[in-house]
Amino acid sequence: MATNGREQRLVFGEVAELYDQYRPAYPEAAFDRLMEFAGLNPGDRALEVGCGTGRATVPLANRGLLVTALEPSPEMAQVARRNTAGLPRVAVEETSFESWRLPSQPFALVTSAQAWHWVEPELRYQKAHRALRSAGCLALIWNTGDPDRASDRALEDEVEAVYQRETPTLAARVPSDMDEDRRSEIESSGLFEDVSREIYPWSTVYSADHYLGLLQTQSDHRLLDPAVRDRLLSGIAKVLAGHDNQLPQNYRCCLYLARRRG
Repeated sequence: MATNGREQRLVFGEVAELYDQYRPAYPEAAFDRLMEFAGLNPGDRALEVGCGTGRATVPLANRGLLVTALEPSPEMAQVARRNTAGLPRVAVEETSFESWRLPSQPFALVTSAQAWHWVEPELRYQKAHRALRSAGCLALIWNTGDPDRASDRALEDEVEAVYQRETPTLAARVPSDMDEDRRSEIESSGLFEDVSREIYPWSTVYSADHYLGLLQTQSDHRLLDPAVRDRLLSGIAKVLAGHDNQLPQNYRCCLYLARRRG
């Protein structure tokens, strides 16, 4: 999606430092499970699609994997290189998965954290299949809001009222709120088997400053008219001021695992 010449999947680069500061990480247990499912060992090769500023890259490298991390935004790639500078097992390449040329040596793992939905649908599973060795693992990770565990319903209703007033057509309310079950999508490609979805609940309490910074890293919020975005953030700040300048948030980390077929 492009708006006024800005491609939605690349607008994160406008606020790369905010993204690195405010975007949440992923539970360590999800990476432990990924390693177990895939039967990975230190020295195995991993391909990360859309590494952002390295939120998932660092945990993968810390487990001994040789990580090739692809990131199409120059600004995000620059921060990722900084964050992985002390990790010789990581190579950050400034490119999209679509444009990247597959090497001759296959990977044991293809993974993507909070970015797989930005890859062209007609290409993503086919190219991941080609990139993997026999029985290699595809692992997709998303942090999503947890609809089954309300954090503070009264506070959420007040925040929702601000959205309804300032930008009622904006789809997302909770940062990283994307709870689409991808299992059927993976299975329908016909290229992967043993497809599973595992949930890792976690919670946090945001300060007002942290939460407003986090909202500014959301792609749909980035595409708002600046004046509208300012009114939205100002309205939310006023709501949070009436709640001790804090916002509790329940998340679940969704981990999708699958093996290369054939």
